[in-house]
Amino acid sequence: MNKTNSDEKGMLSIESRNIFTILKKWLYTEQDIVFRELISNGIDAIEKLSGSQKTDGRIVVTLDTQAKRLMISDNGIGMNKEEVHKYINQIAFSGATEFINQNNETGKDTIIGHFGVGFYSAFMLVDHVALVTKSYQKDAPGVRWDCLSDMSYHMEEYTKSEIGTDVILYLDENSTYLQKPELIGEIIKKYFVFSKTPIYFEVSGQEPVLMNQPSPIRSQSGTEIEAEQMKTFYKEFFEDVSDPLFWLSFESVDIGVRGILFFRNTKNGTAELDGTIKVYSRGVYIGENIPALIPKFVNLQNGIIECDHLPLSVSRSSIQTEHQEDDIIPLIYETLSQEVTIAFDDMFKNQRSTYEAHWPDIHAFVKYGVLQDKVFASVITRKVIFMDIHKKYYTISEYLDKEGGSHPDTIYYASDELDQAHYIDLFKKCHLNALLFSHVIDQPFMRKYEALHPNLKFVRIDSNIKSLFHGYLNEDDGPNVKVLTEKFHQALGERLGAMTLKITNLDHENISTLIINDEKARRMTDMLEIYGFLGSGDLTAKGQQSKSTLLVNMKNEIVQFILKTSDELAIGIVVNQLFDLSLLSQQSLKPEDMEQFINRSESVLSNSLAAMLPRA
Repeated sequence: MNKTNSDEKGMLSIESRNIFTILKKWLYTEQDIVFRELISNGIDAIEKLSGSQKTDGRIVVTLDTQAKRLMISDNGIGMNKEEVHKYINQIAFSGATEFINQNNETGKDTIIGHFGVGFYSAFMLVDHVALVTKSYQKDAPGVRWDCLSDMSYHMEEYTKSEIGTDVILYLDENSTYLQKPELIGEIIKKYFVFSKTPIYFEVSGQEPVLMNQPSPIRSQSGTEIEAEQMKTFYKEFFEDVSDPLFWLSFESVDIGVRGILFFRNTKNGTAELDGTIKVYSRGVYIGENIPALIPKFVNLQNGIIECDHLPLSVSRSSIQTEHQEDDIIPLIYETLSQEVTIAFDDMFKNQRSTYEAHWPDIHAFVKYGVLQDKVFASVITRKVIFMDIHKKYYTISEYLDKEGGSHPDTIYYASDELDQAHYIDLFKKCHLNALLFSHVIDQPFMRKYEALHPNLKFVRIDSNIKSLFHGYLNEDDGPNVKVLTEKFHQALGERLGAMTLKITNLDHENISTLIINDEKARRMTDMLEIYGFLGSGDLTAKGQQSKSTLLVNMKNEIVQFILKTSDELAIGIVVNQLFDLSLLSQQSLKPEDMEQFINRSESVLSNSLAAMLPRA
């Protein structure tokens, strides 16, 4: 590149001062934005040239540590002298003056397209910027333009052999990028990893290194080999040690949006809840997890979204959500929701075994989607499945079809397999079934399902289950009920508290006693505990809040012993032991009663052993 004799000097044509202060204060907050703006300008120039003639576009970012110079070069459309004067010297186009004079935040997001200030972000890094450019127009001479931070410039004709533009930044000797050149490479990858234009980075004469993926594996068709490559890409890009469960590619040509969602392996719910969805506009990174674009439930996964027509603020760092004539933002939002809905509906209908295999990792996502998104809920609510106590999966409709013969309007469920193990075992012995609602999101889902189907009710496995066991009394049972009632009240005394005593006959003789909680009162107690009105270990307060019943089965042989014996000591031991076992089955035995339970159990064992051992 050589000088010619034609030159021009002057001050930038702007109708207010402190443009660089405005750039720093309002439009740009991080220095790496400089690279985003200048490289984006180069890509735009290449795309403009591609529209008029065939070209192999490329961007080269060169750091000369000896000359303390950073250059961003493109082989795009270039500019002639008149265009440099128009687009570079005259910053204040229509709308700019008003924006600067208003001097407020509101204007920042309403001037996109009015004037191009991205180029001047370079002054965030340096005090001297040069531009060397040559237009694609035939016989157009090259131009060199130099500008200092005081807004004075010098422009001259300049010999440049190739079409395109070089933006040259003269760095201070203390520049971070001179000390750590690798930072530039990291910035290029952050913003342009998926740019279709190849971008190279070269440091002080070293071989240029390609920094982006113009044709990423995620955009290629899926074969078995590519599936493994996709998993590798996912783990590297999102820094996840686990393979994705599966992924969903989508594209809407009409609105210019495409992307891929990776459904994460949540390690059965132990992984971090929120995912990361990165958003790109025409290959340039804009941000991640943008609420206006991405439904809340979709944001639980990892993904990449590319949008061709995002309405960006002038700084390209955010999107505009108001004054959109074509409503592109809500269209993108709806597209994501619809694509996920279609994918899960198809998996449930045509790949049920795969759906069930993935369920431990995706169930919270699906239920949250049902609670948060109307489109998703309208289709997928009926596809939510639950494991039953026999380790098989059912939708609620499937459960009712199979198990609802004697209780067609009731779904029995267990919320904790350990705490309710005794009741689960009883259900199994009695050939009954229940679903497992053991995740924290299951309760909100259950309440929503009940609201949608008021004819159905959910009953926990330890609540309101007397009818399941066909409790009944014969005409001549009255005297026995009276005797047992007196003996239980006398043996338990104040321990029975507010609990109701119910004597009945159950067809299942192996059941001696059960504590049954009223479902509505139990839910209220749980709610009080969730909101901190009850402590998790405050069993006395919980007992006062719950409407519980101690159910006693007269057909059980232990209860028959209590009925027939007159030994008050034996009655006291057996009744309290049965009561404690019932409380233990619900994790409700008070700490102060535990010692007596242990001592009583040891005494029973000692007496049993003494009875079995031969006498001396």
